[in-house]
Amino acid sequence: MRIDKRTARAAAFSAAAALTLAACGGGDGGGGSAAEEPSEENKPAELTVAAWMDFPQDLLDSFEEEHGIEVVVNSFPDGASAQTVLRNGLSADGAGLSDVHLVELDWWTEMMAIPEDWVELPEVPDRWVDWKVTQGSVDGRITGYGTDIGPLGIAFNQDMTSAAGVATDPESFGEFIGGEDATWQSFLDAGREYVATNDNYFIDSLTNAFQAAINLLPAAFEDPESGAPYDLAENTEVKDLFMTFAEAAEDGVSAGIAIGHADWGAGFQNEQWATVVTPAWMTGIIADNADGIDGWRIASAFPEGGGNWGGSFFAVPATGENTAWAVELADHLTSAEAAVSWFNTTGQFPSQLEAMASPEISEAENEFYGGQRVGQIYGELAEAAGDAAAGGFRGENFAGIQTLVTDGIRLVESGGATPAEAWDSVVANFEALGFETAE
Repeated sequence: MRIDKRTARAAAFSAAAALTLAACGGGDGGGGSAAEEPSEENKPAELTVAAWMDFPQDLLDSFEEEHGIEVVVNSFPDGASAQTVLRNGLSADGAGLSDVHLVELDWWTEMMAIPEDWVELPEVPDRWVDWKVTQGSVDGRITGYGTDIGPLGIAFNQDMTSAAGVATDPESFGEFIGGEDATWQSFLDAGREYVATNDNYFIDSLTNAFQAAINLLPAAFEDPESGAPYDLAENTEVKDLFMTFAEAAEDGVSAGIAIGHADWGAGFQNEQWATVVTPAWMTGIIADNADGIDGWRIASAFPEGGGNWGGSFFAVPATGENTAWAVELADHLTSAEAAVSWFNTTGQFPSQLEAMASPEISEAENEFYGGQRVGQIYGELAEAAGDAAAGGFRGENFAGIQTLVTDGIRLVESGGATPAEAWDSVVANFEALGFETAE
C-alpha cells in the first residue's frame, strides 16, 4: 500500500460520519472577529497546524527563521480524521484544536456553519483567483486563505493504450475519449471499447470519476438559496448521471479500486488499469504509487470541457490562544512563493495568480510524465473549464449525500446490485435521514 496522505481528497469519509451532517446546526452572524495584531508581547514559542498532507520543510523553516516561532504540524492519516477532530473541537468550544486548520472544500460549508467560530482574515488584494476568495468567505468576510485548486485532467498509460491499439500519445488519447466534444458518455464508451479486447481495466474506479462528474454540476444535491437538500428521488440530473456511471460499472469498465483502497498502489505496479481521473493535486500521488512504471501521461482533453475537484483553505479557529500569529502563519503558508513550493513538493495546483504564471510551474518538465509540462497542462485545463473550475454549490450536507450516492456506484462495481437496484438503495438511505427537502 503506497498512498500519500493527500488521499483524503478522494476518499470520502465514512457513511456514519457523513450522516452526522444532518444534525449540524448553522449559525447567524456575519463572520468571526478579527484577530489582534501580532507583536512581541503575544508571540508564542510555537504554533500548531492541523493537516493531512506533507508540508514542504522550507515553508516551516522560513517561518521560524523570520519570526522565531516553531511550527508543529499535527498530522492526520487522512482528511476524514482531520474533519472529525475539527468537527468535535468546534462543538466543544475549541477543545483539542490546533492554531491553524486545513479545511477541505467538500466540508468547508459544514465547518463554517457558525461563522463566529473562525477569525476574520485580512484581505490580501490580487493574491488569488476571485472565485477562490469567494469560496473562502462567509457573508462577505474572509475566513479561509486558499491553498490549491483541483483542475481536472486524465492520467493515462500510453504504453497500455498503445498496446491496445487505441491511443499512442496524449493527442490521440484525447480523440479516443471524444476530443474537444468529449462527454462522460463518450469517455465511458471508450472504456467499454478498451476492456472488450484487453485483460486489464480501463479505469481504477468509477467512484472517482463519478465524484469528478458531480463536481461539474452547479448544484448537485442542495438548493443554493435555502441550503436544503433536493429530494433525491426527484433529482433527475443526479439520477441520470448515476445510471450513466453505474451501467459502465456493470459492464466491467473499472477495477473498483479507488484511491485510498489498500490495493490502489499495487494496481499501478501490476498495470491493472490504463486511466485515472486526476485532479492536479493527484499527479504526485500517482507518480509515487506508479514509480518504476513507464508510460504515464496527462491528456489535454477532459469530458464536458473540464472542471474542478478539491482545493483547501487554511483557517484560524477563534478560540485559539495565538490567533494573531496564527493569521500570520496562514498568510505565510498561502503566499505565491509557498504555492510554488507546494507544487514542487506535492503537485497541487495553485490558486494564487502570481504562482500560476511562474515559470517554475508553467515551464517545469515532469520526468515521471515523460517530460510533459504538467503545470502548463493543468493551467490550460483550468482555463478551458472557465467558471466550472470553481466547482458547484456545496452546502452543509453535500459531502454526506455524495457519500451515499457514491456508495451506490461502489455497490455496482462490486457486483452487489444492478444499477436500478443500487439507485433504489441510495434513495432509501437518503429518505431514512428525514431531511426537510427543498421546495
